[in-house]
Amino acid sequence: MYKRALLISLSIFIVLTAIFIFFHVGIRDFVFELQKQGLPQETRLMPSPRFSTSSKVSVLPVVFAGINLAVPFSVQAPFGDWSLPYEDACEETSAILVDKFYKDQPITPEIANQEILKLVDWEKHRFGYYENTTAAETAVILKEYFGYKRVDVLYGITMDDIKSQILAGRPVIVPLDGRLVGNPYYTQPGPVYHMLVIKGITKNGDFITNDVGTRRGQNYVYNSQVLFNAIHDAPKGGVVWPQPDPEAYIKSGKKAMIVVYPN
Repeated sequence: MYKRALLISLSIFIVLTAIFIFFHVGIRDFVFELQKQGLPQETRLMPSPRFSTSSKVSVLPVVFAGINLAVPFSVQAPFGDWSLPYEDACEETSAILVDKFYKDQPITPEIANQEILKLVDWEKHRFGYYENTTAAETAVILKEYFGYKRVDVLYGITMDDIKSQILAGRPVIVPLDGRLVGNPYYTQPGPVYHMLVIKGITKNGDFITNDVGTRRGQNYVYNSQVLFNAIHDAPKGGVVWPQPDPEAYIKSGKKAMIVVYPN
């Protein structure tokens, strides 16, 4: 009798725990999707000659209305397999998304998976590795693999530098310490080194991103100061992070962004 009561109690506990988890995650996702409803409509605004990487454009008029470039989205693990190489494919996927934006091409899990694997294979021959490519190495990928004639890697950037590029119709790729952005959808504590695409600005001045590090990363909004503070380029690509404090190593990297110009 005692064992039966214990079994019943245990079963009730398991069911209630499952219900709690389901509703907790479901409510969090519902709130997350609700927040997206207020984002600017996606646009294919193309670069204007009056903007340049050195221009100091006032961002206020557009920030109030918001801007959201129509960069397609894929998570870096298109079929939910986070084993290698997908675990380290944030740089590849971010580059693929920017390429699809400029070519006005859609992306599906099948396409993303095929292109990630092809690019990883190319990197192994080009660099000797594919893991943790720096901003400069990712720019090489965009030039040599995707064929873009102008790809700038800008260091010592400011938030206004990023916003000026977005206002000019150019999504940017940024390297960062993924543990500093506080994304609850990352496998915790988050990636030591990560890349994502900044594609827009909300009316409040926050950054709209395609964060390839989570399946919920499409139009993911980060507080602009939080995201900017997290931006750090890897000092060297392809390395196993120094222990015991790999974050300190990444934080020693420069602030950088990759800007691709359409051919």
